[in-house]
Amino acid sequence: MHRKNRHHQPPQTAQSILQQISQVVHNRDRERFELWVAGDLVGVLGYSDEEIDGQRTITVLHTVLYDEYTGHGLGTRLTRGALAYCRDQGVRVRPICSFTKDFLDAHPGIVPLAPV
Repeated sequence: MHRKNRHHQPPQTAQSILQQISQVVHNRDRERFELWVAGDLVGVLGYSDEEIDGQRTITVLHTVLYDEYTGHGLGTRLTRGALAYCRDQGVRVRPICSFTKDFLDAHPGIVPLAPV
């Protein structure tokens, strides 16, 4: 019996599928960014928006994901979405949240930082 060697694309990982179907939504009324996956709210990044030293500053307070969604890069997706908003708005970021602080330490220069 002769088998043909087929070259298949590997199946998508759960992480890549979750990234594709996730959406970051800015909920201004609740001062948070929300992460939605397939219509379900799975995480939030809470902030306060204030003026510090004469400059508009977003203080990132916390990032929370439901346990079953951790470990798939979704916290990073949520954080990137929030920071993109801050960059586009030209505001400084004050990272109180340890996840956001670690992300910004690993990716310097994404947004201007305010003193903590």
